[in-house]
Amino acid sequence: MFARRWLVAALLPLVVTAGALVGVSAPAEAEARPPIFGRVTDGSTGKPLRNIKVLLFDASFGYVLQTKVRPNGVYQLSSPGPGSYHLQFIDGRPAYDTKAYAARLDVRIHVGDSAVQKNVRLRRGGAIGGSVKVKGKRAANAHIRAISNGGQVIMVDANKRGEYALGGLAKDDYRVYAYDARNRRVGKSKLVRSVKLGSFRNASFNLKTRPATIRGFLTVAGARARGTVYVTAVNKKTGEYWVQKVSAGNLSLRGLTPGPYRLEVPDTGGYFGGSFKIGTLRAGSKRNVTIDLGTRGGTFSGQAVNDSTGAPIPNISVRLTDSQGRVLDEHPSGQDGTFRIGGSVRQQAGMTVTVFAYSTIQEVTYSPKVITDLSVLDNQDVGLGVVRMTPV
Repeated sequence: MFARRWLVAALLPLVVTAGALVGVSAPAEAEARPPIFGRVTDGSTGKPLRNIKVLLFDASFGYVLQTKVRPNGVYQLSSPGPGSYHLQFIDGRPAYDTKAYAARLDVRIHVGDSAVQKNVRLRRGGAIGGSVKVKGKRAANAHIRAISNGGQVIMVDANKRGEYALGGLAKDDYRVYAYDARNRRVGKSKLVRSVKLGSFRNASFNLKTRPATIRGFLTVAGARARGTVYVTAVNKKTGEYWVQKVSAGNLSLRGLTPGPYRLEVPDTGGYFGGSFKIGTLRAGSKRNVTIDLGTRGGTFSGQAVNDSTGAPIPNISVRLTDSQGRVLDEHPSGQDGTFRIGGSVRQQAGMTVTVFAYSTIQEVTYSPKVITDLSVLDNQDVGLGVVRMTPV
């Protein structure tokens, strides 16, 4: 139901040679995809750890891949190539395990032409625990979410007695929220300051406030949104958020704490999403809303033909790039040579459409045709007419 973020681990000085640690080539040996490797150990005892997940992200925190450490604490990843990357080391035990190791969000590394070794030590994290009640009665399976000042989000469900624990917490301040699984009552969050590694802090809840509800429809150009879409309701006063699945355009979010809200809707059905103000929800209130997405990206269309014969060219590639040369869309023309490209690109200038063939088409090879200095406008199609391709 809820969105999720992860954290990571601390750096450790190098302790062994590359070859001795994981059997990879020596660091001096250049490789096309230099490996990233190291050992994960307990920060107090130095013993190797297991059940630790290692995630690799690029310089912009785009996910690349992940692995698990071996029983001897060793891990190895293949980098996409030279560049700057971020590593994350995460204890794989459940969030309620109070013996879990704390992780940190960012272990930075730089990959050159050879293997990179990065060892880390993890320490037992802090923990927050307590009980959740609804009007004095234990709230079975209540939902608990903790958000650190640094952006870490950890979630867990209480047991049948309403008891919960959140382990593996890094040193930080935490805002803790509790929600009744049956959506009968909600309550105020609690700020737990200065959670330290290896410590335990109590935060218990007695939920008394009636929750609010948002219901209605998500439409695209006036019609019910098809398929499945995930929207996020954000309480602008408290920062709480709920991620809800919307099927066939039916919008229903329950168990919300009172306050001013906005709905974050992703791009859907080729139309742009956005942030929509809902207004202030009072305790026990039900707000009926209809969110209509009416703006879509502009497109470019045309028909590719053989300049010598005038015959349409099927399956020739069409690529759309922005002013910086980034590829935004690419797909082949139809059997009659017609194409339409774009649709999810926001309004901008300096676009380029390139029509080209990766290989021969019907035993003919064509020189690329490049059409530059184009502008894409929301909800509009720009016709490029007949694009005549010169056979080689």
